[in-house]
Amino acid sequence: MVKEQGFSLIELLIVVAILGILARIAYPIYTDYLIKANRVDMQSEMVRIGGLLQKYRTLNATFLKKQDATPIDLTTLGVADQYPSGSKSLYKLTLSNVSAGTWTLTATPNTNTTQDGNGSIVLNNQGQKCWTKGSTCTPSASTNWDGR
Repeated sequence: MVKEQGFSLIELLIVVAILGILARIAYPIYTDYLIKANRVDMQSEMVRIGGLLQKYRTLNATFLKKQDATPIDLTTLGVADQYPSGSKSLYKLTLSNVSAGTWTLTATPNTNTTQDGNGSIVLNNQGQKCWTKGSTCTPSASTNWDGR
């Protein structure tokens, strides 16, 4: 009598079921990781832009343009208003509340991206920052970027 080798249909179905369960657990964890990584990347870029703003003020003693005393914008700093720049940008950057001594930088998630609905990220000239998942926020001394 010859014994046949191989896997039975039941064994294959058990393996497929186990793989399905693992995928169902791993995929949401992976997408959450990507969303957080993209947000942290945007926060790093905002800190870099904040440094450019402070450098501008150091050189010009104001956040207003020397020529006409109008508020500077991201273009003045050579920064794009989409991040990352290109067709697959995740955030729109807005520089607002610009006066001689103040500014607020806001990154709003673009619609139909992985970041959509994840909340705006805000940084101001005092280094105050905030982020709240799924909504907007106002930076203060007690807010931060970890959502707590």
